Amino acid sequence: MKINLEVTALDGGVSKCTAQFADFIAFEGEKNRSVANFQTELRLTDLAWLAWHAEKRTKKTALKFEEWIETVDSVEVGTDSAVIVPLENHQPTG
Repeated sequence: MKINLEVTALDGGVSKCTAQFADFIAFEGEKNRSVANFQTELRLTDLAWLAWHAEKRTKKTALKFEEWIETVDSVEVGTDSAVIVPLENHQPTG
C-alpha cells in the first residue's frame, strides 16, 4: 500500500513523498484508527500526518508535526502517479 503525496510549502516550494507501509502502521498506532477506513473517512489531517511522517522517516524534516504543519500550504494526493493499493486482493474464482 502506497500513496504518493505532494506537499506545497507556504514559501511556494513543492516536495513529493510516498507514504508507505511503515507510515500506515505508525498512523494506526498514533491515531488508533484503521487505514482501511480511508475510503470513507479520509481527513486533511490524515493526509498531512502521513506526509509529515513520510518526510520524517526519509529525513526530509526533523520538525515535530505541530511545527511542520505551520510551514505547509497544502497536501494533495499526487496526480501523476498516485498508487493506492487495496489492503486485500481477491482471488479469482472459477
